[in-house]
Amino acid sequence: MNYQFNLQTIFPSAIIILIALIQFGCANESVPTGGKKDEKPPEAKKISPTNKSLHFNSTQIKITFNEFLKETGFTQTLISPPQDKRPEFHVEGRTLTIKLKSPLRDSTTYTINFADDVKDLNEGNTTSNFSYVFSTGDFIDSQKISGSVMLAKDNTNQEGIVVSLYPKDSGDGILKSKPFYFAKTDKAGQFKIENIKAGKYLAYALKDQNYNYIYDQPNELIAFSDSILDLTDSVKAEVRLFLFDENKKKAQLDMVKALSPGQLQISYNRPISNFKLDWRGLSKEDFAYIYPTNDTIIYWYSKYYIQKDSFYLSANDTILDTARLELKFVKQDSLFTGNNILSAGVNQSNRSKEDTAKRVDFTFQEFNKAVKINLTRPCININETKRLHLFEDSSANYSELKFTVDEKTKQSITADFQKKENAKYSIEIPDSTVQDIFGKWNRKLVYKFITNAKNSYGNLHITLKTQHPENYYVIKLLDASNTTVEEFFFTGNGERKVSAENILAGSYKFVVIEDTNKNGVWDTGIFKDKKQPEKIFTYKESYQLKGGWDLDAEVKF
Repeated sequence: MNYQFNLQTIFPSAIIILIALIQFGCANESVPTGGKKDEKPPEAKKISPTNKSLHFNSTQIKITFNEFLKETGFTQTLISPPQDKRPEFHVEGRTLTIKLKSPLRDSTTYTINFADDVKDLNEGNTTSNFSYVFSTGDFIDSQKISGSVMLAKDNTNQEGIVVSLYPKDSGDGILKSKPFYFAKTDKAGQFKIENIKAGKYLAYALKDQNYNYIYDQPNELIAFSDSILDLTDSVKAEVRLFLFDENKKKAQLDMVKALSPGQLQISYNRPISNFKLDWRGLSKEDFAYIYPTNDTIIYWYSKYYIQKDSFYLSANDTILDTARLELKFVKQDSLFTGNNILSAGVNQSNRSKEDTAKRVDFTFQEFNKAVKINLTRPCININETKRLHLFEDSSANYSELKFTVDEKTKQSITADFQKKENAKYSIEIPDSTVQDIFGKWNRKLVYKFITNAKNSYGNLHITLKTQHPENYYVIKLLDASNTTVEEFFFTGNGERKVSAENILAGSYKFVVIEDTNKNGVWDTGIFKDKKQPEKIFTYKESYQLKGGWDLDAEVKF
């Protein structure tokens, strides 16, 4: 007996489904995998209607790229002039389709700027500042503007900043509406906006934190042009914008942290003018100091055995906060043994002693500067009968040195004496010389250092020249680590000579601040008052000062 099966009769729908799957697989391309990592952004290969079309009357635009696109939502994409209804954007494979939802104006040039919304599917490479331009009239608007954006406080180039144009009669449009024209800066801080309609505009730059093109966040940076830009065929606009943070943020508590037994760090999100603290552990020995930035306080307290507590904080007389903390502590009834350096609770006569300063063997010491020894904890008391012992090389003989304690931090002592070149010294802090905030007196400590030579230093003679003697300037001399070595103030004369003497050999450069309010520091701008940040002049040229030499330098501003 022969058995014959008609598969289509037995499984007719299965065969149809199989054929359909095979056909579907052949008709659809898949995303390629493997190979070298793709680092190139997508490129437009086919555009319909063509880019920069005239007499445009379509409601749909198709742009096909050379690789698969990611569906980004196109939230950063803008069309100018703005339309009542936002266009629709749809990605399918390599093709982006734009459907216009509002009627177009007659004789008008339109620009669809995609910002950073065009990305490939695999790696997310971005085609920045890609735009599609068309005109409903006889010509494409041809005005253009280019320029750069720098950070006002240090003149560094800024990447990814939105530079936007608004009609001059829009007021501060950037506070409430999206721009008519815009572009983003590249890695060099450069930008270019093209196909602009002839007219007068206001220019802004924005470090946009929420991608809405509007200056509406306290942590956003802003820049604006001082004058109205008149864009005509005879004008090639070149604009430099200086980005600044106008400190709009309301001061608020950022962090309270226990650093070590008896030590807290209290930080605010911006500088404050005054500060108060209250808690049950307050003592007359406690003290605090604020960083030069006026936003961070270090608070030392003597009751280091408290394990947890609430702290009541007040800043600028109006900002009130409460912080409940797990504190770093040592048990009050523990005695000093071994390395337990934070014990307490014994009689003064039996106070335990420890190494209060940090041990350093033969550290480098500048020949012409006082010796500074850092302490592990604040010094609240000194034994007036004690002196430091100074030893030269390995000699057993010593001379006595007076010393002072840093008034602000109380965490360093300073002593000065006439030093020899290339000499080894030891300073001995005798037993029970300084007492820390916990009531502990130090053990004997030996601090060793070696001096450099006189010819490690040189003199820099500086000629300051300005074409604006009516202005007031602060001139900073910076070393290779950007630390201010000398500071000069200049006003009134077209030329002035100053000197920085006995400074270490090395590389030096200058920074000049145009100090408009004569307060000696750089000040940021205020957008609502149209006040620009104070100008800073930075110089690429550096001066190489050799030891034992004099060097002349000239600074023009």
